Amino acid sequence: MVNATKGIFISCDIPMAQFIINLNATQPASSKFIIHVLDSTHLFVQPNVTEMIRSAISEFRDLNSYEKPA
Repeated sequence: MVNATKGIFISCDIPMAQFIINLNATQPASSKFIIHVLDSTHLFVQPNVTEMIRSAISEFRDLNSYEKPA
């Protein structure tokens, strides 16, 4: 019998995939969102966490952006 799971396919570079995997690891067991790590650059996640992942990535990029002093 076929078992299908609805989710979102994420394709990214290795550092961003590791960031998302680390983000998942910091969640409590009941809130883990990664369904399957396909390889080093592809993840399959639950569809209800896309905004949370996007906001965490945006916050991470803002913290790691260089702003030239005036």
